[in-house]
Amino acid sequence: MIIRKAAQEGRFYPAGKERIYKQISEIIASNRYQVKEIPHEMIFGAILPHAGHIYSGYQTVPFFQWIQKFAAAPETFIIVHPNHTGRGLPVALDEAETWRNSIGDVSVDRGFGLALDMHFDNLSHEMEHSAEVIIPFLQYFFPDHDFSILPICMLDQSYESASLVAQRIVDAVRLTGRKIMVLASCDFSHYLTPEQGEAMDQKIIDQILSRNSRGVETVVKRDHVSACGYGPVMALMEYAAKVQPGYLVEILARGHSGEVIPSREVVDYVSMILYQ
Repeated sequence: MIIRKAAQEGRFYPAGKERIYKQISEIIASNRYQVKEIPHEMIFGAILPHAGHIYSGYQTVPFFQWIQKFAAAPETFIIVHPNHTGRGLPVALDEAETWRNSIGDVSVDRGFGLALDMHFDNLSHEMEHSAEVIIPFLQYFFPDHDFSILPICMLDQSYESASLVAQRIVDAVRLTGRKIMVLASCDFSHYLTPEQGEAMDQKIIDQILSRNSRGVETVVKRDHVSACGYGPVMALMEYAAKVQPGYLVEILARGHSGEVIPSREVVDYVSMILYQ
């Protein structure tokens, strides 16, 4: 069995199960965001941040609280995430069969991965944090649910690449019948003042709310918005659109790192759900 051991434990989140759970519990206890009641028939997925838990956990937790309370967890969480290291293939699945951290092991859905007909490449995933940091939240909120994950790493974040990823997911669902949910890993503006970041982020958010996935890439490139996971966001949007063109979008939480450690240069975090 090929096992991917945690590369960022002790850096982006605490080392050790008790410490990880304690930090998540403290974030929940802060009650910064209320859990919204959103009528729905189907959840396509969510946009989630991927920074250190101490910074972006506040925006991550509301989504997991929401699906824990109002929606059944899927069999497989597809985590589409960016490539920060620059290593590996343009789009790649991980060769590992299991992802391991100090909380425990999480199975990789190899069957669904094979149905995607994509390249496998552990180099893309082995040091990348943007999928790994989401795993402890899954383990915390669904300790008794037998779920799998399937990380898809996007070095190529173009609209064309995102659209291809989305179509492959749609085709694989039809082939396997798997119940899935797509998590798009994305941090928004980096190292701007809170006011500047909010204005830049809004340009992307407006495109998401209007279901214009190609528009996300347009504003990122035209206005130099430093969102580091816009490709995964477009992949999620394209997936939802292929299943239900009139899908709905709701912002669950929006904040920045300066709310944790005051600074005039912050990183912005937004969680949103796409649903029917």
